[in-house]
Amino acid sequence: MREIEDFTDDRLKAWCIHCGAAIADIKSNRDHVPTKSLLTRTLRERGAAYDIGAGDETDYLPQVIVCRRCNSSFSPDENYLLCVLHAVIAGSLYPDPAKHPEAATILRSNRHVVRSLKSGPDGQLLSFENSKPLALFPDTDKIRRVIVKNARGHAYHEIGEPLLEAPDHVGFIPLEHLSREQCDAFETAGTGAELSVWPEVGSRMMIELLDEEAMIGGWITVEPGRYRYSIDWSGAVTVKTVMWEYLATETRWER
Repeated sequence: MREIEDFTDDRLKAWCIHCGAAIADIKSNRDHVPTKSLLTRTLRERGAAYDIGAGDETDYLPQVIVCRRCNSSFSPDENYLLCVLHAVIAGSLYPDPAKHPEAATILRSNRHVVRSLKSGPDGQLLSFENSKPLALFPDTDKIRRVIVKNARGHAYHEIGEPLLEAPDHVGFIPLEHLSREQCDAFETAGTGAELSVWPEVGSRMMIELLDEEAMIGGWITVEPGRYRYSIDWSGAVTVKTVMWEYLATETRWER
């Protein structure tokens, strides 16, 4: 991704988008949206190099300023989601390091998460080592918190709109569980080329539109195969994401 400078009204940047605390009164730092651990190590390293002025202009990773307390509070849930994704993609809570080295390392380093997933209602399935596909029943509240955190950050980053209220809708489902019609509807987000509502003046999305580089509801790819998102701000603000081309999410704030 290329970095686009944000020129939105500074008054919209006065609060932490998660807790509403005044940024001027608290310790704050930059939070990556999406959660950085969802991206490959190679891209994370390139993004870090860009941050210190040593990387390529296309290595920018989206970031927003939030309070440190909120930022750190999401870490356990982000780590939990990472473990779930690795287990599902590898098809095991104990993946073969030769076939799935990243998954094996992550899951081996998070035995507490593995134990919690193994103790779920599917635990008895794990006694059959070759049973396919792997069935997991993760804590949906943990996953939902990460989805909302990233969706709120995407909206703030792209259209300069702080969404301090709880979303009206949060949904997530594996892409493979969608019917063809549902998948088409999910992928074809937005209202088409005709723009009925403009994003915040000075926002990154406004600049992209003026440069004819963006369409309402179009997908923005952070890393191919790992993470992409779209934002539709006509009427409600709807943020859709796809993680690892596996998990489809939709978060909506009604206006």
